[in-house]
Amino acid sequence: MPTLQQRHLQAKTPDAAAWALRGAQVRGPCHQSHLQRQGWHNSQLPWHQSQPGRLKMLAAATSQAIANAETARAEFLEAGIPDEVTTKVLKQYHHYLRWDIDTKLQPALQLWVKELGSQQLSARLLKHPKLLLRTPEECSAVYVWLVSIGIDAETIQKRVPGVMARHLAQVQNTVRAIQQGLQLTDEQLPKFCKRHMGSLMYSPERAGQTLQAVADLLAMPAASEEMRQVVMICEHTLFNMDPAVLHQRVSFFCEEFNGGQGAAKVALKQHIYRITAGVMRARAAELKKMLGWTEDELNRNVQTRPLILMREPSTILSNVLKLQTHGFTSAQALHVVASFPGVAGYDWNSPSNVDKLQYLKLFLQLSADELASRPQLLAASLQHKLGPRCEFVYRSKGGNPDMPVGLSGCLSYIQVYSDADFAARFNHVSANPPLVYDEAFKQHWHQRWMFLRNKMGLSVADISACRPLLYTCLPNTLAPRWHFLKRLESAHAEFKAADHLLALATMPDEHFAQAYNLADVDSTFDSNVMQYINIPGAL
Repeated sequence: MPTLQQRHLQAKTPDAAAWALRGAQVRGPCHQSHLQRQGWHNSQLPWHQSQPGRLKMLAAATSQAIANAETARAEFLEAGIPDEVTTKVLKQYHHYLRWDIDTKLQPALQLWVKELGSQQLSARLLKHPKLLLRTPEECSAVYVWLVSIGIDAETIQKRVPGVMARHLAQVQNTVRAIQQGLQLTDEQLPKFCKRHMGSLMYSPERAGQTLQAVADLLAMPAASEEMRQVVMICEHTLFNMDPAVLHQRVSFFCEEFNGGQGAAKVALKQHIYRITAGVMRARAAELKKMLGWTEDELNRNVQTRPLILMREPSTILSNVLKLQTHGFTSAQALHVVASFPGVAGYDWNSPSNVDKLQYLKLFLQLSADELASRPQLLAASLQHKLGPRCEFVYRSKGGNPDMPVGLSGCLSYIQVYSDADFAARFNHVSANPPLVYDEAFKQHWHQRWMFLRNKMGLSVADISACRPLLYTCLPNTLAPRWHFLKRLESAHAEFKAADHLLALATMPDEHFAQAYNLADVDSTFDSNVMQYINIPGAL
């Protein structure tokens, strides 16, 4: 047996030799059943005579196992798999160490290298260490079949690569069981698989048990339309949870906080089943004490927003205190947490959240009290929702500089509407040029914002003080003009580019050229600027 020091070293050494040594100790010749097969019995020899022989056999087995491990590692390296990838793969699936090199491991590696190349194979093995259990042809058969029934096999292969390593018949049986259990149409099936890709990793029996557990919790037939709608809004980890544990934890949640079917639906959607009953109870008690809630207030808030139980109360308290450093009173911060608990989990000292708070206060001129009454705004992403939507509303209203105070009652549209509904409400297709809220508009806003913040080094306050910067064409005006101003700054110590932001954003080209004498400045663009030039359709 290894000493405590040897065990400690093995635990800290994640290489193939360590795994091989562990395998030898567990399965080696000193194992009783193996000794019995060889005619050895503990009763036949005194301990002091049998022990040296056992140690020799263990040493021999260990040496052989380490040699096999190094040979297997060499095969991975020969196939072009980096050493760090090989170490992780062999640690997660150490059975490769027992594969015969010539007849199994080497041919499997060669097949996959031929199919994907070493670089792609390395990436696939990191995501799915058991990939070599199947041939490329077997994985391709699963891929082709999924495509044939309208399922996005490419995304599944990237996100849940283990599905492709299952036998085709296994995947087919699971898909059919789910389709029959929920009575999904051929059109609904691809949407289900897009939402619950992980379900295809499990047997038909396991998938059916999960569906039955959900049906029991909601007290409705598994094949009902309402059941299908609930499953489609459930978190994507639904099928990863053991069905019995899923049922037990959601049932406890509903009983503990006096909830019914509605609470079960919210609990399933917000994956409360990922924490144990004991953790739920302990965190609820801490929240009740920390936030001064009554029993009814606790039940009401937890029923409607169970995500608050997914976070440590100490983290929530820490972030409530951080909100207070940004101008919120204690009462306002606690009101935000009580009315929208998910916000409590945010780190309000992170750069992205500090930018968001400054944007809401400076661009929309909202006070801490107004923000506390609209906590959904605090939960929205600045770069993907707040910023683009606020600018779009501003443009759709004609760019009136007096309008940004609360954006003239448009905040509800900004914080609640889906992208499609928001676009339907504010698009101006008949304008010249047409004003359309789409992915291109959001991308262009994001590019300008990142250029202003990261390349130009401006604070949110700087941008707010010169709002036209956000409406300046990035590739044709903003990037090249800033480039010229920085060249002037480097040539003249007294010149500061940041002092000329309004001219940069508003001057016509000919006036800008005359004012800053561009002919005297080297106009060669560097790589930092060129990446912003000639962006198709940039605003």
